Amino acid sequence: MRLSDRLLLALLIVVVDTAAFALPLASLWLAYVLLARPAWFRDWVERLYREVPR
Repeated sequence: MRLSDRLLLALLIVVVDTAAFALPLASLWLAYVLLARPAWFRDWVERLYREVPR
């Protein structure tokens, strides 16, 4: 593998890594839950609060 190929591969890895961690994953997940209102999320919240002692 030539030096230019290795440099290009390293640059590509850095760019992909930066893009992956710059994405606000928690915000995207929250937007999905608010818009789609999946049944599994409601079940999870109900189960979570059922286990809270009063």
